[in-house]
Amino acid sequence: MAGPARILELLVSTDLGGGPAHVRDLVARLPRAEFEVTVGGPLDGPFAEVFRSMGIDVVEVPTRRLGPGPLRRLRDVIEDRAIDLVHSHGKGAGLYGRLAARRAGIAAVHTFHGIHVPASPPGAGAAYLALERWLARHSDALIHVSASQARAAARLRLGSEESTRLVVNGIDAARVAALAAERALPRRALGLDPERLVVGTVARFDPVKGLDVLVEAVARLATRSRVALLLVGDGPEGAALRTLVERRGLRGTVLFPGAVPDAARCLGAIDVYVSASRAEGLPLAVLEAMACRRPVVATRVPGHVDVIESGQSGVLVPPDDPDALARAVDELLREPARREALGEGARARVERDFSADRMAAQTAEVYRDALARHPRPLAIPGV
Repeated sequence: MAGPARILELLVSTDLGGGPAHVRDLVARLPRAEFEVTVGGPLDGPFAEVFRSMGIDVVEVPTRRLGPGPLRRLRDVIEDRAIDLVHSHGKGAGLYGRLAARRAGIAAVHTFHGIHVPASPPGAGAAYLALERWLARHSDALIHVSASQARAAARLRLGSEESTRLVVNGIDAARVAALAAERALPRRALGLDPERLVVGTVARFDPVKGLDVLVEAVARLATRSRVALLLVGDGPEGAALRTLVERRGLRGTVLFPGAVPDAARCLGAIDVYVSASRAEGLPLAVLEAMACRRPVVATRVPGHVDVIESGQSGVLVPPDDPDALARAVDELLREPARREALGEGARARVERDFSADRMAAQTAEVYRDALARHPRPLAIPGV
């Protein structure tokens, strides 16, 4: 017997966030008799220890750096561990993973966790698309985490119809709900006044998340209601967001608890969950909020439109429109019965359509198809 296929899950980060959480839920559910998993990437984040605690082989690969070093390191990992398939997540991982897999003659699978075409500097977007189109020709499968993202990729000519696979993101809704209930962070621990209505989000502080728009929306709400905004997370836009909060006179209204491990523990403190993103793949944080029966207001962008059935499991608003966002949130804050009904609809939607078990089973099928294109050499006894 050849033994299980050796899979390398290659990440750009092990920080708190959707990509590492997605891989955690995936590798926990892959059949171990069929797939032996190694996780590679920068090991400076808390998810590195999460993977180790699961008994997963973890290896350092500096996928955030530019240059030949990460590619050489990845080639060594593939050779040392006799990897059969590289599954990359994120831009840097997608570049190095597919280049190294091509050189080694092994299977390459890449997941797009959102398609964010760079807007600057001039020409960056065109260069990114050209690179992704070239890499797509050297990918056995390109996984999209939502149908709307797959349609956007088709319009951008990112991969052929034959290589494109749709594997919708999923979560363990029961685990998330239990975590939120049993290890909930009370409002006072988060710095929140128990008497206020709370709008909240869990996100990486990055321009694509539209957190500046959310702050502007809350600035409009704060003039007429006792509302607080809880921004859970951290990232490169943190300083700019804090400056915006000060400029809008929202100190004490907008709270920054930082990046919270198992951030679902914060969800019970939130009355209305908001995702103001300018683009998405399919955000796990929104699914987790829905699993905890939080009503969601989200922008009408790819990813969100696959999850939110407006009026049933949440409310959709145009992106980059703080006035529309403020109106939608204000209406929910004023109607507790509607919040409860949307929360119940959200939980039912996640349980029905967004399970981690289904996501892992479909990914395993992608692996089987990709591996069949790269048969392992037959072992010769005594050699």
